[in-house]
Amino acid sequence: MRSYTQRRTGARRPETAGAPAPAVPGIPRAAVPAVTYALFAVMTGGTVPTPVYALYAQRLHLSPPVVALVFAAYAVGILAALLLFGGLSDKIGRRATLVPALAVAAVSSVVFIAFPSLPGLFAGRLLSGISVGLTTGAATAYLRELHPSPPRAALIASVTNMAGLGSGALLSGVLVEYAPAPAVLPYTVLIVLLLPGLALWTLPERAVARGGGIRPQRISVPPAVRRPFAAAAAAVFASFSLLGLLAALAGNFLVQGLHNHSHLAVGLVAFSAFGSAGAAQLLAVRLAPRTGLTVGMTAVPLGLALILTGLSTASLPVFLCGSLLGGAGAGTSFKSGLALVTAQASPDRVSELVSGFFVAAYLGLTVPVVGVAVLLANGTLMTAAGVFAAVITVLCLGSIGVTTALGNRTTNG
Repeated sequence: MRSYTQRRTGARRPETAGAPAPAVPGIPRAAVPAVTYALFAVMTGGTVPTPVYALYAQRLHLSPPVVALVFAAYAVGILAALLLFGGLSDKIGRRATLVPALAVAAVSSVVFIAFPSLPGLFAGRLLSGISVGLTTGAATAYLRELHPSPPRAALIASVTNMAGLGSGALLSGVLVEYAPAPAVLPYTVLIVLLLPGLALWTLPERAVARGGGIRPQRISVPPAVRRPFAAAAAAVFASFSLLGLLAALAGNFLVQGLHNHSHLAVGLVAFSAFGSAGAAQLLAVRLAPRTGLTVGMTAVPLGLALILTGLSTASLPVFLCGSLLGGAGAGTSFKSGLALVTAQASPDRVSELVSGFFVAAYLGLTVPVVGVAVLLANGTLMTAAGVFAAVITVLCLGSIGVTTALGNRTTNG
């Protein structure tokens, strides 16, 4: 029976997670799963190289800073695609953007297979990043047009991002550890996974292509929203720093700190972090943005503390628990920070603020990782990990402080 308020206002009950959503007229039932799968497959390619980094380092005699720079090329590709081509699908259509993005992801794998040299690694990671940058915006917009519930569509896109990143590392870890041709087979499997995504071309196009030239995405933060943006940007920078560290340097941490040379363990670490980040976003839906940001920024330092404990005691279970907790905090912070930014922005400035939010995220994915790699090359493992943990903890505390002040200001006002 509907409540008195619902009878009076005509309000509908919120959709539950398990309730099937009504279909959008004229949209095939397979459309949302098809776009979701394509997004998942492209994101999988983002972490397929993670367990292979140790092989590259051994065969090509790469130092940790060089490995970190190879990883950073991935984020550079994402940022370039977001800033230069973020509105491409609005101009030429969703399908016309996504299908080439899938092709770029496949070409990235071909480059890894055909050119297993340092320039090849840089090129492969850059192309992989470009494919991810093209796909995330177009797929998210496409899902919002195909799904009857835009908030749920955004959640599907966000969770699929993290699920794909986690699955890529785990799949690659299994193949590198147990299958032949460890520097070839993971990318071959990825190409096979990408092929079904070409079915996107059979789906109806919902966006009206506007045409016009490609212009770089403008980024600016209006004075009225600088405090909430600062809290969200610090949170996502810290969160992605943790995820980037585990995706780029987990192998170094496991070998030097835990004396564990298993490629599967490297994949498992990345899977635990990204997987818990995706799962946490489902729970963060029930939290107010400021509350979720505070919860996430509390969990990230606690996860780092467990990671440091695992390194100092050479305990893989403790290290994995830290990855799980830190990843959950990162996912919660990402979801809540994005919600806080979009809620504070005026409709005509949302795109600029969201772009700035993602710039902070992918800077976090790269800059601290390169710094840790330099510390690893010139000092001890615990020193590098300790400095990283201290810097990220300060960022988390700063984000919590600004978020709390926002809440107090709202209450006092």
